Amino acid sequence: MLFRNSGLVALSLIPIALTVVLLLLLTVGSAWLVGQFVSGWFADDLKVLAQLVTLALALLLSYFLYLPLARVLLAPIAETISRKTHLLYTGQASFGADINWLRAMKEGLKIALLHIVVGSLALALNFIPPIGTVIGIIIAISLCGLDFLDVPLSARGISFRNKLGIVWRNKSVAFGFGAASYLMLLIPGVNLLSLPVCVIGATLLTDQLKTD
Repeated sequence: MLFRNSGLVALSLIPIALTVVLLLLLTVGSAWLVGQFVSGWFADDLKVLAQLVTLALALLLSYFLYLPLARVLLAPIAETISRKTHLLYTGQASFGADINWLRAMKEGLKIALLHIVVGSLALALNFIPPIGTVIGIIIAISLCGLDFLDVPLSARGISFRNKLGIVWRNKSVAFGFGAASYLMLLIPGVNLLSLPVCVIGATLLTDQLKTD
């Protein structure tokens, strides 16, 4: 559906470009902050090693900061893609909620905070091998499905509590969709397409679910 519709392609280029810019800003900013923190700790002959360690730490920090920031800042664009997909698929332009960028960002913030809380738990479980890693992956997949399904549900004006209820009632479908989305995020290059592609997929999926 994405590549068959020029309107969706044009909309999708916006989050892809902003994702690249956001990642670059986060990486450069994180590298500078970490560099300032560790400056003076290393002798000149270890300067290159220190710079490599700094870059690695910056990339790691950027990875954890990117997801919640992108979910909030790109929420209005994600909802716009969802609305366009719904129109192309059903021929119906109306969703439950009015187009409001502030509302979209507030809904994105709610899911981002849930990600941080539950994600921190998943990260802590990774220190309990081997079962901790498995549980952590299951949590990550569940959050991934919830994250993308939240976009079309938010665009419909559904409350946060009801959105969680809808996802729970369709947990098998949501988990399967989350697994596919999670795998996309793991593939370098392909993960740049994850936002528009997964939002389109989530919209097509929710159009077939009972959301009342």
